Amino acid sequence: MRLMTPVELLEDHARRPRNVGKLLNATAVGDVGSIVVGDALRFYIQVAGGKITQAKYQVFNCADQVAATSVLTEVAIGKTLAEARKLAHAEVCAHLGGLDHSLLPPRLWAVDGLLSAVAAFERDDVVTDAELDPILCRCFGISEETVRQAVRVSGCTTSEQVIGATGAGTGCGTCRADIPKLIEETTQPQAAVKTAATAAKNGPSGRIQTLLRIQRAVDQRLAAGWQTQGAVVELWDFDGRMVKVRTSGALKENEELRRAVLAELEQLIKAEIDPSIGVEA
Repeated sequence: MRLMTPVELLEDHARRPRNVGKLLNATAVGDVGSIVVGDALRFYIQVAGGKITQAKYQVFNCADQVAATSVLTEVAIGKTLAEARKLAHAEVCAHLGGLDHSLLPPRLWAVDGLLSAVAAFERDDVVTDAELDPILCRCFGISEETVRQAVRVSGCTTSEQVIGATGAGTGCGTCRADIPKLIEETTQPQAAVKTAATAAKNGPSGRIQTLLRIQRAVDQRLAAGWQTQGAVVELWDFDGRMVKVRTSGALKENEELRRAVLAELEQLIKAEIDPSIGVEA
């Protein structure tokens, strides 16, 4: 019987994924992504005697992650927690008999999910959960870390290569302007350190950082009042001049309330963030 090549093995995992589904007796669970955005992965582990005895997973709208996740569950079983923390692209490729790492997704959600589950088991801070990472592409829920992984692992050096590898920037295109900066920060560590130091000194700046500052202000000042009125406002993007939002809930039917809520939001932004910023629905 002919042995399958590494590529054929990967394709076999895509066609016949192993260990897929919910692990009912899971010791810990790690979540990656966002059901709200639409893409998510849940990684289950059973731990006994300091080792992972079972590993299963569920994926939601991220089929490109299935094959690698299937492989990683096989790799993880039998590993100690310390060994599991070190698993990444190299171990997945080795398990497949020497697969070229470029054939895997730039960021393996399975690795993030496994690390998140291990951290949950050890009651540690979950630093790898993609839900905590700033989103670069709002259209497709692609995080900044996904772009960094495309640069580190796949060797992307241009915006076009990053877009091709990750899909970021293929929606509205607003986030394309931020990709060169992420490439520079990833390929030039000193530049990243300098940027971080500047940010610490001067406070958050940039598209994503501005949206995060606005979201914190909204959560502190406006969210509770909006909730009682059934108003839902989602911060969608920022082009440097206007904050773009999506409205739903009671605001769909009540135009007067919608105008009042947007005016309230704009007033907050001008008072606490930047008086030159407006709001656009």
